[in-house]
Amino acid sequence: MIFHKTLVNIRKKYGPCRAKLAQALGCTEDYIAALEENKEQATFDFVIKIKDAFNLHTAPIFESERNTLMDNLYNWKRAIDHADLDVAAKLKPELEESARLSFSPSTEIFYDLFAADYYYHVGDDAAYNETMAALSNRMDEFGLRHRYQYQRLLGAKAFVEKRYQDAIKAYKAAERLDPSGSWHDVRFYFGLGMSLSDRGYATRAIDYLERAKHITKYDKTYNGKSNRRFDVYIDGYLSSDLSKVGRSEEALRILETRLAIEKKKNSRVGIGYTYFCYGNMHQRTKKHESAIESYDNALKCLNTDESGHVESIYQKAVSLNAINRMAEAIDCVDKGLSTTKDEHWIMFFDALKHYILMNDDINSVDYLEKTLIPKLQESGQSEAVGYYYQKLSYFYNEQKNDEIAFKYSNLALETYNKLHKECIERDM
Repeated sequence: MIFHKTLVNIRKKYGPCRAKLAQALGCTEDYIAALEENKEQATFDFVIKIKDAFNLHTAPIFESERNTLMDNLYNWKRAIDHADLDVAAKLKPELEESARLSFSPSTEIFYDLFAADYYYHVGDDAAYNETMAALSNRMDEFGLRHRYQYQRLLGAKAFVEKRYQDAIKAYKAAERLDPSGSWHDVRFYFGLGMSLSDRGYATRAIDYLERAKHITKYDKTYNGKSNRRFDVYIDGYLSSDLSKVGRSEEALRILETRLAIEKKKNSRVGIGYTYFCYGNMHQRTKKHESAIESYDNALKCLNTDESGHVESIYQKAVSLNAINRMAEAIDCVDKGLSTTKDEHWIMFFDALKHYILMNDDINSVDYLEKTLIPKLQESGQSEAVGYYYQKLSYFYNEQKNDEIAFKYSNLALETYNKLHKECIERDM
């Protein structure tokens, strides 16, 4: 069976008009037109003529060959999913050639989707953006599974860029395309669970993170090995969200088990990230001295470019300020500002510093109100906006300025109500 767009694609690549193609293949021009318009199906002999005339792969013609190519593409995808990028890089050129020569629109789209995922993993933003832009222009050719993979890619990229609501929107769109969950893998559950967690939807996040944890434990999909590279982060987010909903004993057990595993593996990064998660748990229960100790342990293990390092500095400053060690907190913030180049964290450190300073410096109050809060609003950090509205309300209340204190209290309430409404409307 030949796809009706195959002849159109062949003519675009090799240039013959319908009349010349018909002459070369020993058929009528009307027959070529009928094939291209999907009004006729090609005979077996005619397919062989096309294959021989243009030295084509027969993947779009013979189902078995197309299935073999798709199997190879999905093996490539599994290498990408497991971050086996050396293997993925070796497989890429041959798969690209096979996909292009197949003249199968569906196969080419799958190749481009997996290639975009590969570019995302290796940090080639230019190639990723170019590939995704080209895919967006072919939406009318997408099948259900193409749309699923496209939305999942959008979700993964948005999460990395800290656009959590965009990430949730894309992941949920993918989920609606696969209501049975047959296409979901650990990366899907992990990405959606962490996005929900970072937006404060703890109960929903727990559901997806527990599914991700289940897959990492039992699913063996690549070279006989399950996808273990997410384990420490799944447990970290899961313990955090469990503690948020009052399931602290479960959260503590998860972290104790995880720390023992990471120590047995002698994983410096795993140990450091787990200590960071311990710090968050202690901070949430207002055990700030223990939190500070845990963050210090995390910082001893983690390098500056590793997950949890910069946030450990930030959260340590929060705990120091909570127990009135303000000078140390400011030093900690300054260390964070000198460590990170991430605009997101620079903005957060800057806001925290001026919040700490504002009891002694009215200029910091003005800067927080007029500069930093608008920046946070613009970047979609609604939780942080609500937090600083609350702090300004407390500040003005202590200054006996009831009118402004009441204004900021209302703004904080409106912000949190809007977040809650988003949660309900988006069924998070």
